[in-house]
Amino acid sequence: MRKHTAVLAAGSLALALGLAACSSGGDTGGEAEDGRTLKVWWWENDDSALSAAWNTAIDIFEEEHPDVEVQFELKTYEQMQQSGQLILDSNDAPDVLEYLKGNATAGVVSKAGLLTDLTDVAAERGWDLDNTAQDVGLYENGLMGSGQRYGVTNYGEYVGLFYNTDMLAEYDLDTPETLEDLEAVMQTFVDNDITPLALGSADYPGTHLLYALALTHMDENSLAAYQQFSGEPDWSAWEQAATTLTEWVDKGYISTDSTGIPAQDSGNAFVAGNYPLFYSGTWWAGSFTSDITDFEWDQVLFPGNDLHPGSGGNLWVVPEKAKNKELAYDFIEITQRPEVQNQLGDLGGVPVAAEDDGVTEPVGKLTTERFNELLSGESGQLAWYPDWPVAGLNDVLIAQTSDLVQGNVDPAQAASNIQAAYDAGKPQG
Repeated sequence: MRKHTAVLAAGSLALALGLAACSSGGDTGGEAEDGRTLKVWWWENDDSALSAAWNTAIDIFEEEHPDVEVQFELKTYEQMQQSGQLILDSNDAPDVLEYLKGNATAGVVSKAGLLTDLTDVAAERGWDLDNTAQDVGLYENGLMGSGQRYGVTNYGEYVGLFYNTDMLAEYDLDTPETLEDLEAVMQTFVDNDITPLALGSADYPGTHLLYALALTHMDENSLAAYQQFSGEPDWSAWEQAATTLTEWVDKGYISTDSTGIPAQDSGNAFVAGNYPLFYSGTWWAGSFTSDITDFEWDQVLFPGNDLHPGSGGNLWVVPEKAKNKELAYDFIEITQRPEVQNQLGDLGGVPVAAEDDGVTEPVGKLTTERFNELLSGESGQLAWYPDWPVAGLNDVLIAQTSDLVQGNVDPAQAASNIQAAYDAGKPQG
């Protein structure tokens, strides 16, 4: 029987932290595995494509392991962001869990010795991880992209421009292919008293848009300098991005009210038909398919860019203190199977190991084919995310984006503030 526990309340979080703090001094690395339970955690909502596919993986696991009890707990993103290190250092850590990718998250805990090195496991079990989407699971001295494997993803994601097809047709507008096209489309809507871009600048949509505008002025070398510390980042690209964002606010393309709007509300506003454009990630595609009933919609990559925010998805990791690692490896393996991957794609997710022609639903074909093109370089490349290089950068990016929209900071100062946070957090030496 599956034990399904939702851990969402603040009191539960406090209890989890207390348990982690009390038990963090122990070490279960030498204990024999009992093989009787598999403790699985993730934070994806029950109505998401990921949750549905992973529940299928649990069903398969239970069928193949009839004597094993699966103990599943639903966590929250905030819990893992704020207290993941404490949880992983606890003797109550799960056997396998969804964990955040990036230097500031999986990088930190891998360097601290809290994650199991999966390099040999992947080789012994023959896991097919030979694509760049899986680079998010590689870490060396805490830096993502190379080194030992500490995690495996079974999905991908990228950020693109969703648009209301009906609203574009109403004003005889073509799908934008360049930045100039996009600005012309937005100006047409402004001329007709419509704010074109739904933006939650109090959350990640604002930082993703600022990053996309910076990527307009970056190439592979400047991207590597920013994400992997291979040289000095091109901070002029960020100043130019901030300048464009400010101009868009001045022209009415973005509402100043967006500074109080989180991601979910901006997505809901697009679903309601209040805005014709929404720049955000593929994680919305499944819900848009079911929730948007009054108009047709589509999605393109950010017009004119060769570099696009996106990557392999968050990671399955096995804590070093997990009590049943072999069962955890079995579960990770199942999430890569075609039946799970194909289902993920058909529900609007972005599988990394689906069968050829295995994804048949239109939304899944759209996102999967485009993601595969980004992996191959045919439609550009994945540029990871703007907050990944150093811890704490996400909060600075959100604050600077909000200040730009409000007019509280000029572009040069915003870029300087981002650079200061970046320099303060990057590895020394």
